[in-house]
Amino acid sequence: MAKKATPKSFSDHEGSLLSLVYRFQPITAYKVAKYYQSSPVASFNKSMGQVYPMIARFAKEGLIESKRIEGDARGTELWSITGKGETALKIWITTFRSAQLVASDSLSTKVMAFGLLKPQERIDWVVEAKAELGKKQAELDEFNAQTDLPFQAFAYDNAASTLKARMDWLDRVLVELVTNKDKY
Repeated sequence: MAKKATPKSFSDHEGSLLSLVYRFQPITAYKVAKYYQSSPVASFNKSMGQVYPMIARFAKEGLIESKRIEGDARGTELWSITGKGETALKIWITTFRSAQLVASDSLSTKVMAFGLLKPQERIDWVVEAKAELGKKQAELDEFNAQTDLPFQAFAYDNAASTLKARMDWLDRVLVELVTNKDKY
């Protein structure tokens, strides 16, 4: 069976998965899925039903390869990235797309529909959103404390800074809603 050409670009989910295999290799597909499930980052693909087909496709494309664990009755495979996979991953790392530069934010999208809420409901929503972001920060802190990977500090700083920026933004929204009730 002929291997497919190296993709020119991956989706962020694909790049994330290949990056995970690269960082933890050799790794089982089950551990990849468990890592995603434990991650506090919402954009990670958390469905085991999507991880396994992606791994199978990457194997078919020659981006990763497996070695069966001897003596394992279930046929568990340990996955590692190939040279072709490293090349493809490097392309993904060094390629910037417009959609990656300004993070999608469902909270700001929800705020755009505040016209459906009464003034007090808007204020209550902001207070609740801030509380939920606080919980997410605690979850992120715990995950970071349990994770020891090269460059982890950079990823943590980005996630924590993003959460702080969202909290600061919600503070400004709350002040505006409270001080300018007649306007809103």
